[in-house]
Amino acid sequence: MTKIPEPFIQFQNTFKWFNHHPKFAFSIILVLSLSFLFPNSFSNGYVLATSQEHIGHNDFMTTVGEPTKSQNHDNAFTKVKIKPIHNISKTDGLFNTAIGDNTKVVILTFGDTIKSQFTTAKPILDQYGFKASFFITCGYVSDQTQMQRLSWNDTLALQEDGQDIESKGMTHADLNSLSPKALDFEISGSKQCLENHGVKSPNIFAVVHGNAWNNPLVIDTISKYYGYADNGFANSMFLHCDGYDSKQTDCRTYTADDVLTYSNRYSIREESHNSWDQSYLHNDQIIFQKFVGVVNSGINFNNKKGTTDAIPIIAYHSIDNNGDSYSTDVNLFEAEMKYLHDNGFKVIPMSDLGYDEGTKSMYIKQ
Repeated sequence: MTKIPEPFIQFQNTFKWFNHHPKFAFSIILVLSLSFLFPNSFSNGYVLATSQEHIGHNDFMTTVGEPTKSQNHDNAFTKVKIKPIHNISKTDGLFNTAIGDNTKVVILTFGDTIKSQFTTAKPILDQYGFKASFFITCGYVSDQTQMQRLSWNDTLALQEDGQDIESKGMTHADLNSLSPKALDFEISGSKQCLENHGVKSPNIFAVVHGNAWNNPLVIDTISKYYGYADNGFANSMFLHCDGYDSKQTDCRTYTADDVLTYSNRYSIREESHNSWDQSYLHNDQIIFQKFVGVVNSGINFNNKKGTTDAIPIIAYHSIDNNGDSYSTDVNLFEAEMKYLHDNGFKVIPMSDLGYDEGTKSMYIKQ
């Protein structure tokens, strides 16, 4: 029997892997194509390190929303580690814009009560004086069974340092699947839990998976206990709820015909950073460009309107180098925060949003 050359066997195995993993194959081809077509975009602000590491695929999925584990894959791919060069300025990259800083507002959120938000993300936020919103799931606090979680001391230290502490339920349950009694416990119980542990006046509820914006029962229950909800996905939220295809002109919760609106103060929409981390397989160069595009996406809308209306909200979970579905690489997070600082963005917590009952619109308190 003729022995098949080893390179040919490797080629066959590679072809089979690509054939069975079309989404990953597409992402890899996209990366290589963009790197070839736009080499300057991928070198601007970054250099490639020489070391490589292998990361398994058992945590990756490409759907937008709250990260969940997908089907296990035994194959591995090679990920090139990159390190940011800290010289990004207003004249760098593809998104150079000469505009007033008053139209450049961003909100940062952190979910799932993960320890690295305190140990890794907070020092970087502190470096630039940024304040973010941390959504706490009461049942996760100090629970170390799945991963390192924030303790109550960590949570109160965040609050003491001016960070915004808000609610993400008692048990991290999907609200759409709960009975009215269980729904009330998940939403009202978490507010009481936070207050019992020293959190001051939590007034925003984050919906797990962001998937209850079209559920009147959930919206009505949240509105009993909170003034706002982080719920749904979009590149930006709009203070007047007027930038979506829904053709709204204000942020009233129900229309005159008692129909739940697409966007309101209980469905404030954010962009999931982990959807990029997963979709682009932790390729930090591509994700950084995606981040820059999103945080700049509302500027033209704001300039045309003559006031700040569009505000990108970027949602993070864990800040670490584990390559998990819920992880954002540390160097990437640091580079993103530096970009916001160096390019004059005003970073505010979600608690800085107010609501005007007269105009049925939101506004920035400060």
